[in-house]
Amino acid sequence: MICTGKSKGIIGLLKYFPIRIYEALGKTPVICLEYAEEVRMGAGKPLMIFQNGICSYITSEGKITSNSSQGIWTSKEELEETLRLLCDGSVYTMEENIKNGYITLSGGHRVGICGSGVIRQGKLENLRDISYLNIRISREIIGASDEIIDCILEGGIKNTLIISPPGGGKTTMLRDICRVVGGSDRYNYKVGVADERGEIGASYRGMPQNNIGVRTCIMDGVPKAKGMEMMLRCMGIDVMITDEIGTEEDKNAIAQLLRCGVKVIASAHGNSLEDIKSREHTATLLGKGKFENIIILKEKKVEGLIRLDA
Repeated sequence: MICTGKSKGIIGLLKYFPIRIYEALGKTPVICLEYAEEVRMGAGKPLMIFQNGICSYITSEGKITSNSSQGIWTSKEELEETLRLLCDGSVYTMEENIKNGYITLSGGHRVGICGSGVIRQGKLENLRDISYLNIRISREIIGASDEIIDCILEGGIKNTLIISPPGGGKTTMLRDICRVVGGSDRYNYKVGVADERGEIGASYRGMPQNNIGVRTCIMDGVPKAKGMEMMLRCMGIDVMITDEIGTEEDKNAIAQLLRCGVKVIASAHGNSLEDIKSREHTATLLGKGKFENIIILKEKKVEGLIRLDA
């Protein structure tokens, strides 16, 4: 596997941090920042950097420490300033994204947002008093799917569902599968990607920044069920790839694709096949003529492959 290193960890994201944090990170050894997976900021909490699931803190001198009391503690004002910078200076224009609990940055980096909900007529209208930000670093790893790609493509594409907990490597795996299925000269598949959160293709102004294959068309920023419906109707695709399914709308859209003979490769949150079977909207998509391969990831490694094509 080859990590392209396009993101360089948080190095390319330093512009989004207030001056005090920017200066501290600027003093931190580059090697410590290149492989960061997440940066977490909370009002009145220390700045946290996660690498390989391990939490570290950054001192004002740019040193790495495991002692939270020695790290930079983020003020509410610094958190609000970070959010403003992440929104290119206008939080108002990003309200719809913030309401959904995340925003996506150029390069496919995703920022999770927590705060107090504004509820009107039983519906979440907005988030205010933002208290926590989680910047998840997008990485393109060429060859991430090497261990499983033959199981998916052997004898024709198998409908495949990839299961892992959050941060377990689902999106990285899907991205590499997309590169192979939609880009290898060994195949002629026309691929569609319903990339609601912009994490697979990392599109910027409509252009994917990641290698998703020359025969791949992508619909990003559109609810995945709607995106799948639009590409089925208009793009003549053979294979649909999408991330984090789990709603009634997702189930119906995938069922329609399968009825039309389109193959589906998707991911879902979970720790096991039992988790998927316990949810109505995913359980009904298992079995013959539906998802045939189940791939389980743990800690970004393939833990198991289950065939349901009997």
